[in-house]
Amino acid sequence: MSEHYPHLFSPINLGNLTVANRICHVPTDISSANPDGSVSRRMLTYHEEVAKGGTGFIVVGASTPDKQTGRPTVTCMAVDEDPLIPGLAELAGVMHRHGAKCAVQIQHPGRQSAWPRKDMMSVSDMVVELPGSAGHEVVYAGSAAAGKAIRAMTIEEIYDLVEKFAEGAWRVQQAGFDSVELHAAHGYMIAQFMSPYVNKRNDRFGGSFKSRMRFVQEIIARIQFKCGADFPIGIRYSGEEWIPGARDLEESIQVAVMMEELGLAYVDISAGIFEAPAPLMDPAYYP
Repeated sequence: MSEHYPHLFSPINLGNLTVANRICHVPTDISSANPDGSVSRRMLTYHEEVAKGGTGFIVVGASTPDKQTGRPTVTCMAVDEDPLIPGLAELAGVMHRHGAKCAVQIQHPGRQSAWPRKDMMSVSDMVVELPGSAGHEVVYAGSAAAGKAIRAMTIEEIYDLVEKFAEGAWRVQQAGFDSVELHAAHGYMIAQFMSPYVNKRNDRFGGSFKSRMRFVQEIIARIQFKCGADFPIGIRYSGEEWIPGARDLEESIQVAVMMEELGLAYVDISAGIFEAPAPLMDPAYYP
């Protein structure tokens, strides 16, 4: 192992955070929270076992900043209320006791919401079929996959959600986590704003590259205001979305440069969008 990966077990810095090795548990929605979004015993056990194995950095996946407007899965974790902080603190503690550093990923699903199933918000009102998403429209026995209607967010709703992302990050920090990650991949809410394929707005949040990036920039600035500029922020986004008219690698490099300029600690590069789900959930035989 050391011959092929000489740096694998050496420390690495993410901003001002020192991680003991280069092994990372990337954010995964294990969909095991309590119905109110609080941390469950199963979540504690799962993440502690990962930490026991020696993983240097663990990102807890898919926590919603607003249960009322979007849960990526019905039993995802939530960070939208102060009473959730003690459970989050217990979760951070079970990883810290084994030497792991840890983060929480904050994710609003937007058009891919598993709950609620109606009145779903997105950057734009395009009708979509999302066969790989937990928020697909086929939920009843007689339903046909005709594509679900999504409504475009108002400017007021956009800024309200910016605030909710930042409040969620503050709760993560108060609970003792070492970092927070923004989920901007796979066609979820932040990705919807960033993607030239999904974002067809003609106001300050759409059109040019700079305008499509405004939503995530506002979130980052608000987190830095609430948590301090030295609290490490990461972002996961799709390097390629793999459909015509969507973001490609060239633009993704621009995104990475911008994130560094904004003071982020790391980028977490994934791929794909749920219109083309194969790169998102590739089977073992995927080339």
